Amino acid sequence: MNTAEKLINKKNIEFHKPTITKEELKTVLDCLVEDLMDTGLIVEQFEKEFKNTFAFRNVISVNSVFSAYHLAFMSLDLNRGDKVLLSSYAPLSAFYAIKLMELEPVVVDLGRNSFHMDIEKFQEKFHIHTPKVVLLDHVFGCLVDIKNYYVNDSYVIEDFSEALGANSTSIGVGKQGIISICGLAPTHVITTGNGAILVTNNDTIAEKIKLLKASKKEDSKKQYPIVRFDYNLLDFQAAIGIEQISKLGIIIERKQKIAQIYLQAVLSSGQETFFKNASEDQFNRFPVIFNKPFDEVERYFGALQIGTEKTISKPIHRILEFSNTEFPNAERLYQRGHCVPIYPNLTKDNVNRIANSIKAFY
Repeated sequence: MNTAEKLINKKNIEFHKPTITKEELKTVLDCLVEDLMDTGLIVEQFEKEFKNTFAFRNVISVNSVFSAYHLAFMSLDLNRGDKVLLSSYAPLSAFYAIKLMELEPVVVDLGRNSFHMDIEKFQEKFHIHTPKVVLLDHVFGCLVDIKNYYVNDSYVIEDFSEALGANSTSIGVGKQGIISICGLAPTHVITTGNGAILVTNNDTIAEKIKLLKASKKEDSKKQYPIVRFDYNLLDFQAAIGIEQISKLGIIIERKQKIAQIYLQAVLSSGQETFFKNASEDQFNRFPVIFNKPFDEVERYFGALQIGTEKTISKPIHRILEFSNTEFPNAERLYQRGHCVPIYPNLTKDNVNRIANSIKAFY
């Protein structure tokens, strides 16, 4: 029996499973028993835990990544038609918020053999369009350094949803933007089921964001905007988040160990991945760029009962119907990239099966 046949005779490996334990389930049950279904003290505690754990000045929770971007753009007092420069692989929630606000997206291709914006193309489009906002994101958990990009006095929004807790000596993850956003969806580093955190060192911006959120606690001395948004995280979600923060070190360590095995498999297989710093990158997802057409690779992993996913549902340049030839690097990652499972609950046997499947691909 050859390697492929041995792999086929194994049980299915799901692409993703959130790292949820009995502790998270118990906290949710406690909230339900106590009728804690609104936004209250547990949300406040979660924000405090997040603030203290990661040393942020202002921390504001919301119910989705889209909500976070919407409030971020509103707090910067942007006007219709203002330009936002972002990667074709930027979070789609950011793109949707841009469209809602009637801002203009300026989309940049990825660098060759990179998960991040091409530096030369970034600078070219920056000088042509003079964007009000630049969006940087640590896609897949591969760390991006703002120092590589000239942004002048544009506002920087940093998305560190896939890099929370990264230990870098040179990059201040979550502290590179005037506003930084950390998603809390099941596919992010930690989860509350859904939700996000906005962080900022700017007290004025923090106050604007808080005023834009609808709240039962209102100060009669404050002047509130006419329109406010019900974007609040709920107590039972925050309870999950508190437990998740306590397990963050374990989650990161486990993914790092799995990633090292995958990196060796990719190196010996002739395939590619674009992680550059194995000691600091977060490996929230693990894309492998194969040298065969997407459907062929998908059938291969399907036959081996290993779940994989596209690197993104659709890059922004495709959504906007820009020419694919203007975005060759993003297009290649989209056409040839497959994310393989890398969640902490994978068994040693699972990890070895996945690594061997990468090595065995012809």
